[in-house]
Amino acid sequence: MQAQASSGLWELLIWIVTGSGLLGLPPGERDAGLLKAVPPQTVVYFEWAARGDGIAGATGVDGFAADSEIRQFFELLNASLTKPEGLNHEGSDDETGPLHHLRPVFPQLAKLISAHPGCFFAGFEPPPPNNANLPAWLRMLAGVHGGFILSSGEDTDKLWQSLNQSLASIPEFKFNENSLTQSIPISIPGYTLVIHREGPRIIFALGDGTLARIREGLSGRPPGLDTNATFRQSLERVNVPRIGTIGWVDGKGIVTSVIAALGPVGFLVRPILAMTGADAVDHIVHASGVENGEMIQRTFIATGGRTDGVMVLAAGSPIQAQHLAHIPADADMVLAASVSLSRIFQESRRLLESVQPLSVRVFDEAVKQLESELELKIIEDVLPAFGDVVVAFNSPSAGGMIATSLVVSLEVRDGRKAAIVFDRLMKLVEQSLSAEHPEMDYGESVSLRRQSFLNQSIFYVNTSGAIYPGRIAITPTFCLSEKHLLFAVHPQAMKAQLRHLQSKRPGFDQLAGRKVAIPAGETLSYAYLNGPRASTLVGSILPYVGHVFLNRLDEGGISMDSFSLPSTAAISPYFGDSTAVVMRQKDGLLIEARNAPPVLVGMTLLSLYRDWSATEFELLDVFRRQKGNGAQQAQLGRAENVVIPAVAEKKDNAPAKEKEKANPPLERKLAPLILKALVPDGMQQLIPESALRKLEEGPSPAAIQRREEARRLREERRQRRSIPPR
Repeated sequence: MQAQASSGLWELLIWIVTGSGLLGLPPGERDAGLLKAVPPQTVVYFEWAARGDGIAGATGVDGFAADSEIRQFFELLNASLTKPEGLNHEGSDDETGPLHHLRPVFPQLAKLISAHPGCFFAGFEPPPPNNANLPAWLRMLAGVHGGFILSSGEDTDKLWQSLNQSLASIPEFKFNENSLTQSIPISIPGYTLVIHREGPRIIFALGDGTLARIREGLSGRPPGLDTNATFRQSLERVNVPRIGTIGWVDGKGIVTSVIAALGPVGFLVRPILAMTGADAVDHIVHASGVENGEMIQRTFIATGGRTDGVMVLAAGSPIQAQHLAHIPADADMVLAASVSLSRIFQESRRLLESVQPLSVRVFDEAVKQLESELELKIIEDVLPAFGDVVVAFNSPSAGGMIATSLVVSLEVRDGRKAAIVFDRLMKLVEQSLSAEHPEMDYGESVSLRRQSFLNQSIFYVNTSGAIYPGRIAITPTFCLSEKHLLFAVHPQAMKAQLRHLQSKRPGFDQLAGRKVAIPAGETLSYAYLNGPRASTLVGSILPYVGHVFLNRLDEGGISMDSFSLPSTAAISPYFGDSTAVVMRQKDGLLIEARNAPPVLVGMTLLSLYRDWSATEFELLDVFRRQKGNGAQQAQLGRAENVVIPAVAEKKDNAPAKEKEKANPPLERKLAPLILKALVPDGMQQLIPESALRKLEEGPSPAAIQRREEARRLREERRQRRSIPPR
């Protein structure tokens, strides 16, 4: 079952990595007729170009795609996709379902589809009058139309046959050899879904009249999406010289169509959208491709400049060069974001108050409880102490490689208030570490310690005792400097940062403008990754971790060996620095990313993380069971070549109630807050704190056992009474 479940993800990733401008490889030709084939009022549209071959000897992504090792990798991948035995899913637990015949051929279908230009789209039309008595959700569906168009060229015959063979697994599907249009049965009343062959194109069409509209549009007679003035003007803002993908979402059109389809109920939706600020997104347009050899992706979100409701996330103060001055100039990774915590706090409360008055009382009670624990006021003490800009960075001079000496900083606005908040936070951390959590105890001893360094106090979470194998241990480290609240993954990174601040050496602020291309507007997010350093590092570890990636492919029936993995020399020469920015402009947000890491690298890292996290979880579970059964194992004697971890000494003097206490679920934590919210403020003091504690903690294991025993006895008596006498 596991292999079958994972294969879907990896087949999709193979589609992406072998597809053109979807990610990672240069785009080829586009089909100019696609934008004309869809109606101007289309609300969702996504188009991709054909897969490009690259240019031998070129720089950037074109040279990468044409490199002999990279081409060999894709040839081996293609050979594995083509082999029948490579696509065998026999032995999996799930061989049923309407599309199970499609699974073995999906990788090859994905390869054929991504090799040619295509698009998919969706829109709304007024539902037919005779559907007025249908439920609201079904009326809305009845107004949806959409399609998928693929310019398959010389592969049309092969793809047409393969698709129709795959569709044969759908019940009631009947293939008509004499027709270019095949009907696909669906369960929505009054709806049609067809697959059609139009010359060198294959079309899926959903909805009455959709196929006819697509065919007319391909002829160029009716106006298409390219005549939509808003779409055309927005596309110019994100355009790239060689387009790989285009995306379009008409937020205003979606809202208008859904409200109209819902009928009278729809008039209740618009005020909610206005209160939450969700109606701020007028439209989204996206384009990706190649510019001067670089992969580039641009997205524009038209919001009219609003920062209320959900758009409060874009209300932070602009990131300036001085916000990066404390970062070493040799940093190989810098991530900065500006978020106004005070605005988010206030806007969250306003939204709750306008949507649901009871919710705002729960919110206020939660804030009161947090303020009680901190012994500080959120609005008056905590939020004014710090600024909006959070920065994460790594410096080779601090001993780091990409993220191994990661430091995170939050700017300080009010030093006096920040010191009070920091002192209280450290006390809370110490209290939480000293609390007993038997379910998470693996024989380790954890404590918060403090050391002085360069006239600064450094706090760090020290761990001692048995460390379970396979764990990548970090030592959370905290420090409050004059201008920043600092966090590091270990004390060495913190000490290196404090040494840098004392040295007065040049900072990253002098290089930030040259490292990242900054479009017009106010910077809300800034990201920089040293591409050559990152690709060299990844390439050097790829031979050691690449087997994880290959194992994932093998689970999906795609068999490749370690020789197929490219070397560092085939990756690092072609990629410069990876950058990304989010800019706040007068009428929306512009997002621009350059030189995203190759998809092959991303897939490998994803594989490695998935395997590592799964292994870590299994090890944790093993240690938990070994600890619980350690005494019994010790009585049975030690097995050969097996190390049994020591059993943590039990604290006999601990109160029984504390031993039985478990971490309460979320609903129990919320229960006291909801109760307080329902009770008038003047009556809350009449509720005993012990009652609220019991409500949050819930019944003890012993009480649950007694309750279960009583339930069992009642059930036995009921069954005895139901037996008729002989």
